[in-house]
Amino acid sequence: MGSMPPFYISDDDPPAKRHILRAAMKLFSEHGLAGTSIRDIARESGYTNPALYKHFASKEELAVHLFETCHHRLWTRCSAAIEAATTFDAKLDGYVGQILELVDEHPEAMAFLSESARVLWPKAGATVRRRTMIGLARDLMSLAPRSRHGGRVINPQVAAACMQGTLAELARMLQVGVIPGPATRWKADLVALFRQVSA
Repeated sequence: MGSMPPFYISDDDPPAKRHILRAAMKLFSEHGLAGTSIRDIARESGYTNPALYKHFASKEELAVHLFETCHHRLWTRCSAAIEAATTFDAKLDGYVGQILELVDEHPEAMAFLSESARVLWPKAGATVRRRTMIGLARDLMSLAPRSRHGGRVINPQVAAACMQGTLAELARMLQVGVIPGPATRWKADLVALFRQVSA
């Protein structure tokens, strides 16, 4: 039984494009955008430079395509997890769970998203830039129950930054072997922490 394709590959992508996307993701996540050339991607994929240019006009276009696809699928899964739950605790649990599952399932794609955001975010399309993970996290944290006195100790913007930063750093720690995986083993601790942050 064949394994599912990575979430940055679409069902309608032809075989050559799939090989190119896999090769590019591997190299971008290992060597970064600046450390990867079109020639490197061609060699890794087993296709020639002209074959790559049939699908993407440049390395930048290929990188932006991967970034937009990964971001869209991450945002969609996390948004769906929030929508499917009815309480704040269940929404938080679903959101964190989705991110950790993706870190386990597609570590290279999640590392690529995190490490290339500064360069590729400004080049992404308007739809991607409207649907930010920090915005999704902020909206989630703004749903946290108020304290008994009716106030909120931590601003939802700060709580969202804390959550996204912690999740990104945990993924990096897993990537370099500082802490043991899988990522999902840390879910209960993280959810408990973010519940406290949101209070």
